[in-house]
Amino acid sequence: MKKRVDNYRVLRSIAKKIVKKGTLKRIGTVSDKREREILYEYTIKSALELRYAEIKEKIGMLEKRGKDVFIMKTKMHLLGSRIHFFNASFQKDDFKKIRAMFKELEKEIKH
Repeated sequence: MKKRVDNYRVLRSIAKKIVKKGTLKRIGTVSDKREREILYEYTIKSALELRYAEIKEKIGMLEKRGKDVFIMKTKMHLLGSRIHFFNASFQKDDFKKIRAMFKELEKEIKH
């Protein structure tokens, strides 16, 4: 039972970093803790997929403009794999790596 509580806390802390506040408030109104845990998992997955799609679209726009995006595309493939692995494990360290990769890609897109 202790593992579920730790998992719940980890999910909640991760969700606070990536999910919109309004969504978090709605999840907080659910009385069953297991349901909240499932909702956190779902919203985290959705937020990561949405952010991934947005960055992929930005890279596509840069490619259409004729910029070299080979390295960015390679990092995107690696990021996709990391997100897929994170969706299975929900480990805090994996999430930190994913956030760092998002920041790195966004930095490269701006240049």
